[in-house]
Amino acid sequence: MSCQIRNNSNIDLTDLEQHIHGMYDHFHQKIGFQKPPTVVFDSDPSNEANVLGKTAYYDPQTLEVHVFTDARHPKDMLRSIAHELIHHGQNLEGRLDVGGYHGPGYYLKNDKLKDLEEEAMTNSAIYLREYEDGLKLKEKNEMSLKEWKNNELNGLLLKKFGILKEGEVPEQLKPFVKGEKSDSNEEDSEEEAEEIEETVRRQATEDYPGNRAGQGTRGQDEKNIREEEEGEEEVIEEEEEIEEISANANQASDRLQADEKNGREQGRLRESIRSTLKESKKLRLRIKRK
Repeated sequence: MSCQIRNNSNIDLTDLEQHIHGMYDHFHQKIGFQKPPTVVFDSDPSNEANVLGKTAYYDPQTLEVHVFTDARHPKDMLRSIAHELIHHGQNLEGRLDVGGYHGPGYYLKNDKLKDLEEEAMTNSAIYLREYEDGLKLKEKNEMSLKEWKNNELNGLLLKKFGILKEGEVPEQLKPFVKGEKSDSNEEDSEEEAEEIEETVRRQATEDYPGNRAGQGTRGQDEKNIREEEEGEEEVIEEEEEIEEISANANQASDRLQADEKNGREQGRLRESIRSTLKESKKLRLRIKRK
């Protein structure tokens, strides 16, 4: 059950609107409104010119909180809304219609209205401060939790790669261990803390070569890396040797083919020489016979 907002002024409510709803929710938890009000933003230049003019007012008939926006800080408008929300609660409880004097200076002349006004001034300031400080603590705790997770991750990585010894606390985590940054979010359960720790541990070890192979220590991982590098060097040497043998085989094949060609030519030459010698022998025999 949230309150409605109507903007009759020319201001941008983008940042303010979330705080109006957030503040109303906090006031509702404290008071328990039976019906939500409508918050109306008005602009009145004539009221702005009056130093003691109105900043806001509550209409018990329409259940509307009217806020004047001219030249005002957003937080100041939240204070006005907070004050009128208390009057809204008083109205829903039937305590606002007390009779008596309601004119200018009623605070000094009507004791019943004075009591209601003091209640609104006191409770609105308390509840608004509770809402504001609650937001600030939440933001601080979220930042502390984020810082803790980042530092925890860094510590795990340092230990994983042997830069930090087991049991040694990184410098950035010492304030947390000593309790100097103990403003952790009380709403964080033990289960959530374990989940965060598991997430950090998983991120610290994810995609690490030694972990994928089931090797847990840095020394074993370095050994595996060296063996992989030596294996790669052996493969390269074998490939170079194969290439050299292949080149030698090609050269031998070329020489063999050349030798075979030369052999055929030498054979024909020897055959020609033998034929010439035979003819020479025949010729010498004929010469002797003559």
